[in-house]
Amino acid sequence: MKRAFISLMASVLLMTTLILPAAAADWTDPDALLPVDIILNQEALEIRKVYDLSPTTDPSTLPREAFDRDNCRYECSDILREVVIGSEAQKVTQTETVESSDKSMETILGLLPQEKVVTTEDGFEGTLYLDLDSIRTEPSGYGSKTSPISVTRRYPNLASADTEHLPKTITEGGKTLNLQGVEWQTDNTYNANDYEIGDRFTAVCTYGGSKTVSYVKGYTTTADYTGEAYRTGVTVIRYTVIFTGTPIPPAEPDPIPVPEPVEEETGGVGAVVLIPAVLAALGAGVGGTYFWMKRKERVSHEEIVDDHIAYSGDHDGDAGDDGAGAGV
Repeated sequence: MKRAFISLMASVLLMTTLILPAAAADWTDPDALLPVDIILNQEALEIRKVYDLSPTTDPSTLPREAFDRDNCRYECSDILREVVIGSEAQKVTQTETVESSDKSMETILGLLPQEKVVTTEDGFEGTLYLDLDSIRTEPSGYGSKTSPISVTRRYPNLASADTEHLPKTITEGGKTLNLQGVEWQTDNTYNANDYEIGDRFTAVCTYGGSKTVSYVKGYTTTADYTGEAYRTGVTVIRYTVIFTGTPIPPAEPDPIPVPEPVEEETGGVGAVVLIPAVLAALGAGVGGTYFWMKRKERVSHEEIVDDHIAYSGDHDGDAGDDGAGAGV
């Protein structure tokens, strides 16, 4: 269980090390080269930074500055270069334009193929497909033409064949037309003195003019073709910058300061420190001497008292004897 926990902690530490960059990078610089992978070998004290650059990028811009990490000094020791050959994919959209005489969808789809094979300027090849939602049709231009107008009007039941009473102009469809010709017809006749005399006439008038008509010359249709295009060749140049670490020796601890000896000078600090010790020693000596003298005095006093008691007893006996003798 303990070994599994140590292994788990080592894995977490390794993952954390790989995620964090080994050296500080300027993230605000859009031209900064950032590694795509960092390989850490703690046992060998080696860190490898992997960069994928385009063939046109100058490799001298690769970061190679030394840095400190985990109590080690890492310096660039080698650079590996690898050409990665593969296939690149790119989304391509191209616009096709066609001209048509009308704008019907049937006519337009007849002019636009459903798919087309393309090759781009940078070497991508692929098949693109028509996007129906992108079809847009607009008039390509306008023209105009002028055509004659002719209108016939009949005016019946006229008393005479005289154009004085006929209108010289008329309006037709917003256009003004002029009188161009009159044809007379007799409507009613009667027999008077064996002569046929007409009494009613009909005027058939022709009016003419011209009109200008605008029309659409043609239609322009645009449509988008989209799809994936591929290119095979040199994709990237992969550089691996190898940094080798050297342990940084620990800093030497600061030396412990040695106290300077205290000079015993009269009136100085040494004298002040020494006086209490001398007084204490003297006090101890005087006290001992006093205690010894008192003890000796007490012993001597006890001996004197004992001697006095003994002497008094002997003296009293002698006095009694003398009294008796005196009485006799």
